[in-house]
Amino acid sequence: MKTIQMLGWWLALILQCATAQAGDAAPIKVEPELAPDKDLLAKIEALPENTWLKLPPIKVIGNLDWLGPRADERVRGPFGRSYCAKMLYAPERRRAVFFGGGHNVRRINDVWEYDLASNTWNCLRPADPPQTNTEEWFRENTMLKDGIIMTKNGGQVAVSHQWDQIAYDPDRHLALWVNSMPRSVNYSLKLDDPDNVAAKAYGLSFDEFQKKLGKDSIHVWGYDLVEKKWTSVECVANWKGPGNTTGGRQESGILKYMPDKKTLVFFGSAGMVMRDTSTGAWNKVAGGPGSYGASAAYDVDAKQVVAISGSKTLTYSIGDKGWKTAIENGPVPGSDSASALFYDPLSKKILMHTLRKADEPTLWVYDSAKNEWTDPKPQGDLPVQIPERLLYFDEARNVLVYYNCRDVYVYRFKKAAK
Repeated sequence: MKTIQMLGWWLALILQCATAQAGDAAPIKVEPELAPDKDLLAKIEALPENTWLKLPPIKVIGNLDWLGPRADERVRGPFGRSYCAKMLYAPERRRAVFFGGGHNVRRINDVWEYDLASNTWNCLRPADPPQTNTEEWFRENTMLKDGIIMTKNGGQVAVSHQWDQIAYDPDRHLALWVNSMPRSVNYSLKLDDPDNVAAKAYGLSFDEFQKKLGKDSIHVWGYDLVEKKWTSVECVANWKGPGNTTGGRQESGILKYMPDKKTLVFFGSAGMVMRDTSTGAWNKVAGGPGSYGASAAYDVDAKQVVAISGSKTLTYSIGDKGWKTAIENGPVPGSDSASALFYDPLSKKILMHTLRKADEPTLWVYDSAKNEWTDPKPQGDLPVQIPERLLYFDEARNVLVYYNCRDVYVYRFKKAAK
């Protein structure tokens, strides 16, 4: 009996170590429970190196009542949105979350989760009614809480793009989004305007309204995947950025979680801030670089942020005085609107998918040690390219996941040793 117990103990330890070596957190129970597609997982497990695989048709579940009865999302899942190429992988859930506002269409605050094991999209949160600049809309759909105007469901009124201003914090189980213009709801509605409709909707004089508003600053919102609601709003910085500078507008920045340091960093238009995990405060880093229009990933092995901005490849490690230009003229340009970068913990490389012409390669691999980009020339079911695609790296299955608003593809760069 003792021998059997010892074998069981050793087997559990081996499985635990294997999970830790894969750089993946221990899984937790997730609702709703979805039955894994064993045949699909077997195909993914058998996928060779440097190969794409197209998956069977997806399934769609969740809160779909807010969609029209003939809405394509009921069958295909969420539509991608401009400047929103990334999904966030939650390692303890083995799933990925998506949110973000489109440029001229779908400026909505819905939230979706994708489960690769069952090939299922789940709508976690319906979109609030689209914002209009009327007293009636603000009175019926919003509230002023803790100095911030938000929807009565706790969501964002001013729905921006992702750019690269999103990250997942596994320590707090929050999907994070720098999306806040407290005194500039949109290009035509300024809360500093004495005649703004929001103050009138709340029955406040202009002076009373200004006192209740929070400071003119940039905020990061946190979506709790367990509670299925936005539960956290923190002030990140109070600088003004490019574009609409009335109010703390911030766009085209970079938000990254550093797992080895258990903290978050944000590169914005006026510099860099880091979150103090003990207090929740975001403090400016002296000499930390700003960012505009770049897309990035954190290389855990090299302990540096790798970003692509136009033809330049930039790197930053904590303590550096600014971005270092690693490559002046790379083989392919990139930006937050066209490119999505992910760290592959098995190969210890950065994978980048970027929009290119039909006859040009879209997948590139960056080696921090060699400081070079290479075209891996992938094989298999090459995905159909569209601008509004979504991607994430699934650490549990060791594949890059690509969704083109209709079909899902997975790509494996390096296969794990048996």
